[in-house]
Amino acid sequence: MEDFEKKVRISEGMDVDQNGSNHHEIVSLLRQFLGVQQRRAEAYAKLKKGFTELGDSAYQQLCNEITLQFNDCSKQVLALESIFLSPSYSRNDLASIMRSVQVQEKQKLHLDRIKDRFPFIREEWSLQKKNKVLLQINS
Repeated sequence: MEDFEKKVRISEGMDVDQNGSNHHEIVSLLRQFLGVQQRRAEAYAKLKKGFTELGDSAYQQLCNEITLQFNDCSKQVLALESIFLSPSYSRNDLASIMRSVQVQEKQKLHLDRIKDRFPFIREEWSLQKKNKVLLQINS
C-alpha cells in the first residue's frame, strides 16, 4: 500500500483561513482528520488481506476488531465535524466534507461486507462490468 502521506498532504501554505482566524487550529484539525483516514485505510488493507489469508473463524475475529476500529474512526470524525460546526470555527464547508466522507466510508464498508459474505455477488458484478465494457466497445 502506498504511503498515505504521499497521496494527501496539507502544506503550511494552506493554513490561511478566509476569516483570518483559527488558521493554525484548523490545519491541526485537518491533520487529525487525515490521520483518522490513514488509520481507516490501514484497517481496510488489513481486512482485505485477512479475507484472502485467514480461515473463517480468524477472519470473523478480524472483522470484529476492524469494526471496533471503524467505529472509533467514525466517532473521531464526528467530533471533528462538530468542532468545525461550532460558532468558534463556523466552517460548515469543512464539516460538510467530513460528513460526505463519513457517508461514503459507510457505503463502502456496507458494500465490502456484502461482497465478503456473498462471494458469488463479486463474481456477478465482475461479469456485469465485463459485459458493459463489451457493449461499449461494440457500440
